[in-house]
Amino acid sequence: MDERPVTHADVVIAGGGLVGALTGLMLAQQRPDWHIVVCEPRAEGPPADKRIIALAAASAQRLQSLGVLNGIDSTPIKHIHISDRGFASATELHAENERVEALGRVVAASELVNNLYLSCQKQTNLEWLSGVRLDSLQQQQKQVELNLDNGQQLLAKLLIGADGQNSLVREQLGLKSDVYDYGQFGCIATLDLEQPLDGWAYERFTENGPIALLPMQGSQASLVWSFTEAQRDVAQQWSDTEFMQRCQQAFGYRAGLFSGVSKRVFYPLTLRRAKRSTHHRSVIIGNASHALHPIAGQGFNLGLRDTEVLCESLANVDDAGNFQALQGYEQNRERDYQAIIKLTDGLVRGFSNHYWPTVLGRNSALMLLQHCSPLKSAFARLTMGMQP
Repeated sequence: MDERPVTHADVVIAGGGLVGALTGLMLAQQRPDWHIVVCEPRAEGPPADKRIIALAAASAQRLQSLGVLNGIDSTPIKHIHISDRGFASATELHAENERVEALGRVVAASELVNNLYLSCQKQTNLEWLSGVRLDSLQQQQKQVELNLDNGQQLLAKLLIGADGQNSLVREQLGLKSDVYDYGQFGCIATLDLEQPLDGWAYERFTENGPIALLPMQGSQASLVWSFTEAQRDVAQQWSDTEFMQRCQQAFGYRAGLFSGVSKRVFYPLTLRRAKRSTHHRSVIIGNASHALHPIAGQGFNLGLRDTEVLCESLANVDDAGNFQALQGYEQNRERDYQAIIKLTDGLVRGFSNHYWPTVLGRNSALMLLQHCSPLKSAFARLTMGMQP
């Protein structure tokens, strides 16, 4: 009879990306009495992540306190300029007005996830399983039985699904989602500029979708540009020179001249929100629970707060799969989800068309935001992940 190896754990985390590795690290530090297991499909080290991400101010502070920003090139966002192409209304946010050093920081996701991975390796109560995927699961009264694709079996008091938008954990648990297809494709790339952005980030709305520029080290900027499917098909055929020219025409010259562009990556833009994020001895977090349009750069920041609240919920329980703790976690996250999804979805829908009443409304809103300091401060602190 074939005896499969069995590992007992308090918590098993499916997925060792940004949110999964962060959750493993924070739980291992918070609960040295627990055995934490992270299952990551990539065979060597952390998963590859080519994104450039904007950390909200509160997220940057949290990661700095964990020491995982040490040695990483991070560029402060001191100012944010928001405008609507073809119209005069615009608004600006400034760190000094909010009495913070920076509204956020820009980092390479690959550097951050590598630091998280290295920090996880230092935790004596954390076991990192590389090159393995969850194959199936069975929920039992006092544990979750997990079968991995290498034949190994894990018995966990709590399963955390941090395995991204195409979450197998979510699928295996039968957790349904509301999904909205924006009919847009995001294009991410790095632009070379003739002059540095000096801490300025830009969100420029066009009739087809937003263009965002984030400041990077030196004279570079991270670009996220939205296209319809038909436009995506055409844009994929552009040479580097034509891409830069088209981007310059759409964005304008506030950031100066574009002089070079990296390889471009296109991906579909959707809004996904799980109807429930918890189940018996199980929870899904990060993109497995909610995937946002990249407008306003809130995706990872929302996932980081999932981790923080989940850790708070589990801080004093004897059983990691405690029902009341998981129920409390889900209830505590609802208000944040509603606020951020309303913000990002409202910006996309409100600024992606030229229907005249909508144009009038959104430009009036930008003007009001620019000239009403309390409203602007509340908006800024929402995007920074801080209480108004």
